[in-house]
Amino acid sequence: MSEQVESKMYANRQEVIDRLAEIVSQTTEEVKLEVNYLKSVYYKLRQQEIDAQLKEILEGDGDAADYESKPDELEPRLKELLAVQKEARAAMVEARNQEMAANLQKKQEILQQMVAIAQNADSVGQNYNAFVELQKQFKEVGNVDPKELNALWSQYNMLNEQFYDALKINKELRDLDFKKNLERKTELCEEAEKLGDAGDVLTAFRRLQELHEEWKGLGPVAPELREEIWARFKAASTVINKRHQDHFEEIKAKESANETAKVALCEQMEAIDLTAIKTMKEWDEKTTAVLGLQEEWRKIGFANKKVNTQLFERFRAACDAFFKAKTAFYHDLHEEQSDNLAKKIALCEKAESLKDSTEWRSTSDMLIKLQKEWKAIGPVSHKQSNAVWERFRAACDAFFDAKEKAVGGEKAEEMANMEKKQAVIQKLNDLKSADHAEPQQVRDLMAEWGEIGHVPFKEKDKLYNAYKELVDYFFEHLDMKGQKARINNFREKVKAAASEGKPVAQTERQKLQRQLERLQNDLKTYENNLGFLNAKSKGGNGMLALMERKKQDLKAEIEELVAKINILDE
Repeated sequence: MSEQVESKMYANRQEVIDRLAEIVSQTTEEVKLEVNYLKSVYYKLRQQEIDAQLKEILEGDGDAADYESKPDELEPRLKELLAVQKEARAAMVEARNQEMAANLQKKQEILQQMVAIAQNADSVGQNYNAFVELQKQFKEVGNVDPKELNALWSQYNMLNEQFYDALKINKELRDLDFKKNLERKTELCEEAEKLGDAGDVLTAFRRLQELHEEWKGLGPVAPELREEIWARFKAASTVINKRHQDHFEEIKAKESANETAKVALCEQMEAIDLTAIKTMKEWDEKTTAVLGLQEEWRKIGFANKKVNTQLFERFRAACDAFFKAKTAFYHDLHEEQSDNLAKKIALCEKAESLKDSTEWRSTSDMLIKLQKEWKAIGPVSHKQSNAVWERFRAACDAFFDAKEKAVGGEKAEEMANMEKKQAVIQKLNDLKSADHAEPQQVRDLMAEWGEIGHVPFKEKDKLYNAYKELVDYFFEHLDMKGQKARINNFREKVKAAASEGKPVAQTERQKLQRQLERLQNDLKTYENNLGFLNAKSKGGNGMLALMERKKQDLKAEIEELVAKINILDE
């Protein structure tokens, strides 16, 4: 098929059908190749229509699962025309075979008559004209089976040589025949040499075959010129045959390159991991890539006919698998989005039932929990996403706006209390840096702290931890309980009693041990209560500060009792 036919473009399948109808009854090889090309183009156009319909559904947020390919209304006509072509070619082949068989029989009959003349050396002169007539008849008989052709010509040439060698005619007649044959063979050489520069290689090759057929039918030339004239004709033939071979090698190389390119596209399609595509964005990106591969495929020419159809089927199968998986994804996504929409509507209803509540704390917790649930729910359809979100947000905003108006004054008071507690912490830091703090100064600041009210909940623990760290520092470094003095006095009393021989150690130790156990139990109680109050308190709390101071006092007393017991144990 010529490159012009290969490059011809068709806008739709009807144009393909119309062209096919024009040529389908013809039986030439060129028409056969064009019919095959039209058939390939028809099915490519049909696939492009299906792909475009599916793409339109998907880009319109439609459900690809509902897509159903419409019947191909033109395909019966296509098959009808292809059947006409098949029948026409079959009839042509049968007629040609019958014709070649009849021609073979005619040539064999003519050769038999030539044998009878050539082998009768005594009468060859008398039968010269009859032999020439047989030569003419032999050449005029049409084509025969190529398998039989060489044998026929071989026998024909052998009989010619046998006849002329045996011919007893005068030299002038024989030389005239040699000259006539030489002139025609020279003309054939010249025409063959011109064909070497012809633009159309295939036409030149076909014409060369015709020249060879005529060469075979010509009689001999003078014996001394036979090798020379044949060598010239053969050299010209070699040039054309080389060009013909190079032409098909070039086609073969191009087909091989096209095959490599098509295999690469098949492998790229097959390498797409369909299980790894999880989102609409990823599917859109991959779809763009696949459509790009399909466009590349359309630009590539034909591969070798042995594999071209197989490669197309392979590539189409990979594309079909991709779009089938995409359709399934959007079907599942549609169901998932429907479920998500139902869940979000349920959250909207819950939020709307709470938006008028005045239980600020508990309702805030519940709405915050609903907001976390909302975030955990997957996406819904783009068409419904904004509407359902605006509904949910409106319910939440209604409650929190009302809460802001109701508790705005409390927040201002909490912010003022936070500033007061920060001032107390700064004063304690100043005492610590001054390095001459008095216990009473610390106690006054502790009392000031305890009188300050609630602070913002988020700042409560941070402030208290800073305050507690400073108070613990002063209790340790200022000995605010006079613990060292009392322990030293106790040590002196024990020594004095021992020097007087009074047995006080055992009795005193039991007494101290009971006190220690009681104080340790009290400390546990305070720690539990503090833990409970810390969990429930919303801000500063005087009771909390008072209990914390009592806890520190208990720890100091426990440390003192342990020290006294250690003195007795010495």
